[in-house]
Amino acid sequence: MSTPLETKRNTWIMQVTVLSVVLGMLLAAALKTQQTIKIKSGITTTRFPGLVQALQQERHTNEVLRAEIAGYQEKLKKYQEALGQGSNRTQVLYQDLETAKFLAGLTPATGPGIEVVLRDSKKRPPPDAPEDLKQEYIIHDRDIRTLINELLAAGAEAIAVNGQRIIATSAIRCSGPVTKINDVEMSSPFVVQAIGPPDTMESALKMPGGFVEQFMITEDLSDMIQIRRKNSITVPAYTGSTQFLYAKPVGPQKTKEVE
Repeated sequence: MSTPLETKRNTWIMQVTVLSVVLGMLLAAALKTQQTIKIKSGITTTRFPGLVQALQQERHTNEVLRAEIAGYQEKLKKYQEALGQGSNRTQVLYQDLETAKFLAGLTPATGPGIEVVLRDSKKRPPPDAPEDLKQEYIIHDRDIRTLINELLAAGAEAIAVNGQRIIATSAIRCSGPVTKINDVEMSSPFVVQAIGPPDTMESALKMPGGFVEQFMITEDLSDMIQIRRKNSITVPAYTGSTQFLYAKPVGPQKTKEVE
């Protein structure tokens, strides 16, 4: 006959087991999404109707897979809420998991900050302007990366671009006429929301020789950037793949005893 202590321990083990199973399902769905996107991204036809059909199919597949991941995330949330109502030890585990998710950008965040809008200039370069000068009238992936870097250096704690949360593995790159962030296609304008100290972040961008001034080098292209302070900003959670294929966590290191 089991004692109350054994029963309590068995219940805790069962709860942790259920949580591990759901996490495994979520990671498996994320990997499936990543592999499917790689397969679907190979467009073999050069005919315009074929390109349109292939693009529509890829977008439909991505929507279905994102809905599947959202379903697993909802199930995980329910299990977490159930665990949060359990024993003190389970409650500590639940709180640690929520903290880890917040730090990783997997939960929404809210707070004061600034909103920076980047857009292609309405002005047009001179007809005889060289190609590199013409590129200065367009927002590129490097402009977004530089802006994010400056905001982080100025104390930004959470950033999103057009609703895409920026985390450690977020990729920002040009892909033809569009820019991809977290493998999501977007184009000008780019609305960058940053939670952090509004005064410090705005001052960092407007400092002499800083980010804003780069739009004034050849001529006044100030219409390409707009900065607003916000008392409250809410950035969404990251919803892309969290699967790591090569990086593994390092186990606890043994410390040498001092003789």
